[in-house]
Amino acid sequence: MVGSLIASLIAIASFAPRTPPPSPVTEAFGACPPRVLKFRSLSAELDNHVLLNLLTDVPMRKSELPLTVVAGEITRCESQTCTVPLTLRVSGAEGPVTLAFAVANTKGEISEVHHAECGTGACGVSLVLERGRNTLSIGVIDVLSQTTAYTTVRINANRSVAATPGKSEWF
Repeated sequence: MVGSLIASLIAIASFAPRTPPPSPVTEAFGACPPRVLKFRSLSAELDNHVLLNLLTDVPMRKSELPLTVVAGEITRCESQTCTVPLTLRVSGAEGPVTLAFAVANTKGEISEVHHAECGTGACGVSLVLERGRNTLSIGVIDVLSQTTAYTTVRINANRSVAATPGKSEWF
């Protein structure tokens, strides 16, 4: 009787539809969280590169536009600061440009990124800098073509005062 029971179980097993064994299911999000692509705006990238250029000796990104920066003569200084005029020219700009600039002083302190709007690639800006050597990082974005330019300029903000010898007589 035991033999016939085993024979009938084998017969039933051979006639039963075969289902594939369950495959190990791995959740797509179980082990690693999904990657979320975060797209930064071009102006946020501009700000990041301006700050990054203050922290490195070699510019981190190649300029797509020719950028010329000329520091003018320092006309006014106070006890701790000097006003420095800058002329910026972006050759090949197709439309209005936006400037982003930040300054690092001799102590290594870095300012926030400031912005200015210019016309079609040429503008003048006056900066108030601490006396001494300052490193100025400038980034420019052409609004129409979405191209950028970067440069770093070192400025010595000390006004040389011409000493005029005067007479002092005591009677």
